[in-house]
Amino acid sequence: MKKVLLATMFLVLSGAQMLHAGDSLSRAAIAGDLSAAQGCLKSGEKVNDIDKWGWTALHWSIYYGNTPVARWLLDTGADPNSRTVKDYGSYLVGTTPLILASAYGHDEIVAALLKKKADAGVVDRKGKKAIDYAREYDFHKCVSLLERK
Repeated sequence: MKKVLLATMFLVLSGAQMLHAGDSLSRAAIAGDLSAAQGCLKSGEKVNDIDKWGWTALHWSIYYGNTPVARWLLDTGADPNSRTVKDYGSYLVGTTPLILASAYGHDEIVAALLKKKADAGVVDRKGKKAIDYAREYDFHKCVSLLERK
């Protein structure tokens, strides 16, 4: 929570532009701060808001391996099939939460996403599916979960 508050204070004091929809929720997801994430929704942010980086809070929680936040977001109605709308690092537009979870070996999140009907057949702009990333990086439990779909 302190990290999120300090970052917000810095932005305000430095005269930075106002936050986009979803920015505060994304920052809470990045920090793994479930309490702050819950507060963001109470203050009007939407669970599927796309932030200025073109990702949702669900994408960020998975990218940083914050499983409790990812689970909560899914239980709150986050779209398990949402796609990024901007490139970030090696992840191109159209990356899904399932692709991210599989690429990082987050098997608990893969299972939660599949339970929420994430589409394992989505192909990204590199021509790969979630299972391709899990195989490439030898995440055997993720592969096993994805093969069942």
